[in-house]
Amino acid sequence: MTIFIMSSEPKTVRFLTGAVKTYGEQKYVDVETKVFRKMRDYLLEFERPDVIFIDDNFELKPSVENARVVRTKDARAAVVLLSSNPERVFEAFAVKTHRFLTKPVTQADIFDALDSYRKELYSDRVILAKVDHGFRVFPSEEVFAVIADDDHTSIMTRDELVDSFTTFTNIETQLPEEYFYKCHRSYVINLKHVAKFNSEQIELTNHAVVPISRRKRLEFHVRYSEFVKGHTFHE
Repeated sequence: MTIFIMSSEPKTVRFLTGAVKTYGEQKYVDVETKVFRKMRDYLLEFERPDVIFIDDNFELKPSVENARVVRTKDARAAVVLLSSNPERVFEAFAVKTHRFLTKPVTQADIFDALDSYRKELYSDRVILAKVDHGFRVFPSEEVFAVIADDDHTSIMTRDELVDSFTTFTNIETQLPEEYFYKCHRSYVINLKHVAKFNSEQIELTNHAVVPISRRKRLEFHVRYSEFVKGHTFHE
C-alpha cells in the first residue's frame, strides 16, 4: 500500500509517518510512505498512491482546497483530510473525501481510516467469469473458493457452485491477493470465510471442505495467522 503525506509541519509529518509505520507492522501490510512538503513536488510525482493524507495549512491553504488540486491529477486515490475546522466537512464531500479528520488526530483515527479503505477496496472488487449464456459478475467478498476441475472452473459462493469457462488462472489473477490464498494447486480460498482447519483440510463458513497440499501446510498456518492479525478491523 502506497501512502502519500502532504504536510508542511514537521510534527505532523512525524506523527503520520509513525502511525502509518505502526499500522503496517501491526496489520502485516507492506506500506510505502512518501512525504511532500510542496504541491509542486506532488504534481511532478509519477507514482500513484492508494491513500493521500492532506494536512491543514499545507502551503498555507485549507486541506479542502489542496484536495481540489489533488483531484485534478488523481481521481482514484482515497483522500484523507486533516482539518482544524470541522465546518469544512461539508465541502469535503465535493472532492470525494474518504475521511475527514478533525484535529487533534489520534493514531486510532489513522488506523480507522486505513481499515475502512482496505475494507472498501475488498468489497468493491468484482470477478468476471464466462458462464452458460454469457458472463457473470461476482463480488469478491461473496466468493468462498475457486476450484480447477479438468476443463472448467467452479466458483463457490455461500449457496452455489457455479461452473465457468473462464480459466482457473484468469480468475485467480482477478482475486485481491490480500484476501485469497492458493492452498492447493486446484483450490484458491477466501481467507475471510475460513471457519476451521487442521493439517489436511480447511472448512469454510458454508461448511464446504477443501484440501491443503502437504507442501502448503506450514505456509497456510503462517499466512492465515497474519491475515487474522491484519484484519481485526474496528467497526
